[in-house]
Amino acid sequence: MSLRAAILGFLHIEPMSGYLLRKRFEGSAGSFWSVTQSQIYRELHTLERDELIVGIREAGDGKPDRIVYSLARRGEAELEAWLEAPVEPARMRHPLLLKLVFAAEVEPQVLDDILARYGEEVATTRADYASRLTMEAIFALARSEREATLWRLSIEHGLAWCDAELGWVEKARRELAPQRRPPDRDPR
Repeated sequence: MSLRAAILGFLHIEPMSGYLLRKRFEGSAGSFWSVTQSQIYRELHTLERDELIVGIREAGDGKPDRIVYSLARRGEAELEAWLEAPVEPARMRHPLLLKLVFAAEVEPQVLDDILARYGEEVATTRADYASRLTMEAIFALARSEREATLWRLSIEHGLAWCDAELGWVEKARRELAPQRRPPDRDPR
């Protein structure tokens, strides 16, 4: 339901093509939700079949024709129902934690390298989130100050998650650090 609802939400903001929808998605919800162009088009076809959106072909002026989608009344109603429905807490599926469950016999240095690489990837993600806070292209789409605040809060949530992950990685690396042997003392 989330991709379906996201597309309805974007089309509520303005009518757009599948290509532009992907760009809008990457610029805003891309901070916390990933989607491929093929997933978008597949969902657009389903939404059109279900009469939640309407697609109108536009001539491309020397470029290929494009279909611009807009929200139908039924789509507005479904979006409103989704927005007002309660949300269950996210259930975590964390590949690194699953790996740790079975890593008791992995060499300490190998495990430390895995944690270090994971920390580097989270730090890169954090930098991406931080840069989104200053991207005019994202916030220029907001229709109101309240909408911009909601978008900012979602990005800040991503930053907080990254900060928590990075803190946990540091703790895990300290607790699982390879034990270094003290240098042998000369018995003389």
